[in-house]
Amino acid sequence: MKHFLLLALSTFVGVQMTWAADTAEIACNIRDAGGSISCQQLGPNGVRRVMTAEDISTFIDQGQVAAYITLISRKGYERTYLIDGNSPQYKNLGNVKRSASISEINKAKSDLFNEIEKKLIKVSDDLDGQAAAAELIKYDPSIANDKFRRESRQMAIDLDAARNNKERTCASTSTYEQMAKANSSLQGTLSNILYAFQSPDTCMSDFKLIKDKDGAVDLKQLESVPQKFQAQCKK
Repeated sequence: MKHFLLLALSTFVGVQMTWAADTAEIACNIRDAGGSISCQQLGPNGVRRVMTAEDISTFIDQGQVAAYITLISRKGYERTYLIDGNSPQYKNLGNVKRSASISEINKAKSDLFNEIEKKLIKVSDDLDGQAAAAELIKYDPSIANDKFRRESRQMAIDLDAARNNKERTCASTSTYEQMAKANSSLQGTLSNILYAFQSPDTCMSDFKLIKDKDGAVDLKQLESVPQKFQAQCKK
């Protein structure tokens, strides 16, 4: 089983692959020799690793739902391609899955992966030729991707600015300032009460407070303070 899948793996030196709940994507470059593509997979914490045989099988299966390949062409254009899960090649794979053995299914997936690689290179070269024929103006599907990335960067900047402005606006209202002052006053009052409880030789010195590891005190412990005070602090 692994023998057939590793045939496909030999043409790939790591594939950058990102997985969502129902999508998969790999990003690749065409090798200098031109007959194959070289890709990378980005793992956890930015670690890059070689694509495994299981990754190849999973990517092919995901092509029946939504799988994308982003390829840098020979001319430097970055284009994103969607795997056609309704293509005749995928229908043939479906027929194989219904009647073949596991090793035959894995070989069929490996062969399909190689077909995708060859098709990517051919389509990429054809699109490069069309792009080279244009003068004065440029048209290519990759331009839409570049435009989207530029717009996304500006949208992210605007969103961060809106968040920061919202925080400043909320913090500058009279209601917020009143709440902040009230909370500060309450914290001061509770701190004074807790400090008094820790003072020795007072009528409340045996009232023990349990503190968390970070020094915080569960305020529910103060619910019995009135009864405790009335019982022990009357002269």
